Amino acid sequence: MSNSKRIILSLKPEMLCEVDAQSKIRKMNRSEWIREAIALYLKEGEKIRIREQMRNGYQEMGLLNLQLSEEGLAQDQKDFAFYENRLNIGE
Repeated sequence: MSNSKRIILSLKPEMLCEVDAQSKIRKMNRSEWIREAIALYLKEGEKIRIREQMRNGYQEMGLLNLQLSEEGLAQDQKDFAFYENRLNIGE
């Protein structure tokens, strides 16, 4: 990791014990485990951001779809009234 920067990280003793236990299970050293944990955290943050954008998009489209359906319904009612009127004239 020649492009890596060294940082100082402070952890509570309980958290450090958990990091050590998890890194031992995964057969990694602390640095590797913490790098992987940060990468996963950043990836999850990106997923959350995308889900939020999708949720907002669906909400916006829901409003647009409602507006379009209401406009279509109004036109359908006009068309139906015209059709009924034509039927009545034909009788």
